[in-house]
Amino acid sequence: MDEEDIVVFLKSRNVQEEDLQRLKDDKIDSSVINIMTDEELEKYLNSFGDRLALRAFCHQIMAGPSTSGAMEKTTVLQRLRDKLRRKHKDHGNGDGLSNKQVGNKHAAKESRRVEIGWLHFQMGEFHQVKTKNGGGTRHLTCQKNVKIEELMKTGKELFFPHGLSPKGHAEKFIFEIRDFSQNIVSPECTVCQLYDQTKLRMLRLYICTTEIHTICPQRDPSSDSSYDFHPDEQTLEKLSKDSILSDQPIESVASSSRNDCLPPGPSEQAANVRESQYVKIRRVMVIKDLLEIFMDCKVLNLALRMEFANEKALDDDGVSRDVYTAFWEEFLEHCEGEDERVPRLRPDYSEREWQAIGRIWVKGYMDHGLIPVRLSPAFILACSHGVTAVDEELLMSSFMKYLSAGERSAVEKALLGNMDENDDEELLDLFSRMGSHHLPPKENMHAVIQIMAHKVILQESKFIIDCFSSSITSVQLNLPTKQSIVELYESKKPTNKKVACMIQTSKEFLNQQEQMAFNYLQRYVKNAAPRKLETFLRFCTGSTVMCKDKIDLTFNALSGLSRRPVAHTCAAVLELPYTYNSYPEFRTEFDNVLSGDCFAMDIL
Repeated sequence: MDEEDIVVFLKSRNVQEEDLQRLKDDKIDSSVINIMTDEELEKYLNSFGDRLALRAFCHQIMAGPSTSGAMEKTTVLQRLRDKLRRKHKDHGNGDGLSNKQVGNKHAAKESRRVEIGWLHFQMGEFHQVKTKNGGGTRHLTCQKNVKIEELMKTGKELFFPHGLSPKGHAEKFIFEIRDFSQNIVSPECTVCQLYDQTKLRMLRLYICTTEIHTICPQRDPSSDSSYDFHPDEQTLEKLSKDSILSDQPIESVASSSRNDCLPPGPSEQAANVRESQYVKIRRVMVIKDLLEIFMDCKVLNLALRMEFANEKALDDDGVSRDVYTAFWEEFLEHCEGEDERVPRLRPDYSEREWQAIGRIWVKGYMDHGLIPVRLSPAFILACSHGVTAVDEELLMSSFMKYLSAGERSAVEKALLGNMDENDDEELLDLFSRMGSHHLPPKENMHAVIQIMAHKVILQESKFIIDCFSSSITSVQLNLPTKQSIVELYESKKPTNKKVACMIQTSKEFLNQQEQMAFNYLQRYVKNAAPRKLETFLRFCTGSTVMCKDKIDLTFNALSGLSRRPVAHTCAAVLELPYTYNSYPEFRTEFDNVLSGDCFAMDIL
């Protein structure tokens, strides 16, 4: 006895179809009916007589095989009658449609569902924009006769509310719509036609955006363009040669022609046009590769997009910050000094190399607010405003941080006039290293040390200062005074309190495990030594200095060997497991992460 036999029996009593459908949906068969109460059965059959008849029917079936056989014959006859009735009804339609076609719900509906995603053109191909960046998949219900151009407008409203998105203003992009295989779809095509063509159960389309200043490499070079704002073929070829860092050629993409995209006003052209260049950097050769790129002064006007060779990462500022940070970390290892350092002349660096390093400083600061805080501020002030702009206060401050801890202590005691024998030896070693083999009289000590500081910080690096000046003077409007440079350095230097305040979670309320993990992280950051703090900041943001306003903290349930923190440097997001049992366990695992190869990027 099955559900279908019950349905046939109830049909013979003219029970409504919706009641029969509910019995089917809830899988009510004879075995269930025998144990149901009258109140429970009343939810499916309103008529008391129908309920009694159904119970009697089920009891008869359960009573014996003879009754069951009779009912089976009745059931077969009823099925035959229903089949003949349907066949007769089909012939009566006169339109040649089968019963299956008539019952096709999608054919009867006037609306269909559509999924819409967002693809953004970057680094030579389209990449899907994730939900957290304003993209994701949106589900729509629209009329079958809606045209694709109308879906385009809807997509713009979804991904560019009020004309804005995390990628920028809608006016900066060229829009088109593509199907699941990234083929362009005609704007005159309808949703119904696409369903018929693709035979998909769910139609998926993509709103595709391309920045206005981006041109595909196949673009006709003879298109109308303005010389003032568009490089010619020789310039593009030269930029490409200067930027080749691997076997693969670097893509150099320029702005579109005025007739295609840009308004005719020259002031608006200057504001919107900015040539983009994609470069690949080898992490182990970061100084050499970056110097080759910055040999040309025109690189300061490019929108650079960087990637590390053999690492999976798309540059949305995070990779660029890590490239500049890696460059300065390695470059400063070759400079003189301790807490603050000053570059020294090298036989393998000519004027072009030092000028390129100056451009790297400017580009990192202008594009990402990134500066090497261990590079002496007195040196930078001399580069931007001249050597005479460096006063005694800043000069002596930089000189003290240039010295080692022992030398600094000896100089401080010498200036105060309370040296002992050990200090005399330390000071004599310092003076000998600086070119003087005897100590000056106490009354001349301050003047001699000031001359020594001027020599070490400014005179010996005068050639490098002149080379840097050709680029760094361009930021004088941003850094007009000595005080502005000092304040810049103070704002960029990370401290335990600053970094701890940066860590924020989007959740208003945390559960007990998440709150415990959050407390562990705060404690870890507040107790971190300066170098470890810089490493943590670089792990989260791609930079060892303060370049982001906050670090967004999210949680995951990773455990065992797979448990580890995961950082996304572009958006400064840190994914933290909440499965730690104690702070020592958390500290040990985080130390292992930061001491390992934590800067290799392997997440798209």
